[in-house]
Formats: sequence, C-alpha cells, structure tokens
Amino acid sequence: MTSSRDFDNTRAVWYHFSAFYIILKGAVGNLTGTRQRKEMQTSIKKNWLLDKAGMLFWQKGYHATSMKDLANVCNCKPANFYNYFKNKEDILYEVIKNITEQGVSSIRHLDDDEETSPVEQLRSLIKSHFGYLASMKQSSILLSDTGIKYLSREHRKEIIELRDLYDSILRKIIRRGIEDGEFAPTDEQVVSNLIASVVVRSSIWFSNKGRLSVDEVGEIMFNFVYSGIGGE
Repeated sequence: MTSSRDFDNTRAVWYHFSAFYIILKGAVGNLTGTRQRKEMQTSIKKNWLLDKAGMLFWQKGYHATSMKDLANVCNCKPANFYNYFKNKEDILYEVIKNITEQGVSSIRHLDDDEETSPVEQLRSLIKSHFGYLASMKQSSILLSDTGIKYLSREHRKEIIELRDLYDSILRKIIRRGIEDGEFAPTDEQVVSNLIASVVVRSSIWFSNKGRLSVDEVGEIMFNFVYSGIGGE
C-alpha cells in the first residue's frame, strides 16, 4: 500500500521534473529563436551586399571592379566580404543565381499543372515572370544576362541548368498548346527563346512610374505573343 509520504515524494519529483522540462523547453526555444534571428540577419546582410555588388559590377564592369571597390561602396573592409563569399567570382555567381532562381520559382507552379489550359498557362508564365523582373533593378537583370560569361565552368553550368529548367516549363506549355490545337504548329525551342527574350527585354524599359501597370503591360505582352502563335 502506498503511503502519503511516498505519494508526496512522487509528487515532488514530478513537480521538479515538470519545472526542469519547462525551463529546458524555454531555453531551447530561446536558442532556436536566437539562431533564427541570426540567420535572418545574415541573410539580409548578404542580400544587401549582393545588391550593392551587382550595381557596381554593372556600372564599372566585372573585371574593373576590385574587392576594394566593393568594400568602399558598402562602407566596410574587403575582409568583411569573405565572411559571406569565397572571392569576387563567387559574389557575381550569387547575384546571377539569386535572380535566376527566383525567376524560375515564379513559374515553377506551372510545371505539373495538367488541368489549366495552355493558353492560360502561357498568360500566367508571361505575367508572373514579367511581374517579378519588373520589381528588380535593371542593372541586376542586365548583369544576370551578360555576366554568366565571367563565371567559372562549374558555376556557369549551374546557371545554365536553372535556365534549362525555365525553358523546359515554357516548352512544355507550348507543346501542350500545339497538341490541343490552341497553338499553331511551330518550333518549340525558337518560340520559347523569343518569348523569354520579350519578357526580359520588356522588363528593362518598363517603369513602375509609367502610365500602365505591371499587370496591364503583362497582358499586352501576352496578347502580342498569343496573336503570333495562336491556332485557328
């Protein structure tokens, strides 16, 4: 038979265990929160450096820009960059990778969509990608297009793979449209290259201060493309 003393001892042990668990849980939570805040701060700082670097690369040229130049424009020491990047080429790679990855992300949802009509998918792709690019600085867009030639073979391969993923999604939409009779028979590769060029180049001259919104220009762009490839 359990005595009242045994019960009191058990209750005391359970109380201390519960208190220890609450304290430990709080400590782990604080540690996780601190780590997450630190990671967020690092990400924000890194993206800020990339934004400044991308602008300078475009203004001065990649080869003409030194680590000292980058440090001056960011108001820090050259050594600070090495907390985030291996070297200057790694900075350029990160600039191009970021904009390319986000461009692909803006249309990735279309890849496995077999229910939406190809026409509406094409409209979504053009307007989604254009909308994303219109929010970027023109220097970043141009640098992502021309700066790939300065990357190492390994980094260049990664960027090309991302671009190939974008192209495959676009070509899949065009192929479905041709098969369904919504697009006229055409060369998928050539047309996909033309569409991508229209989107990218239009984002360079577009201004958010202009008389037409991003959505309106995107719709005009879609109608222009569709008038050229639409079926009978």
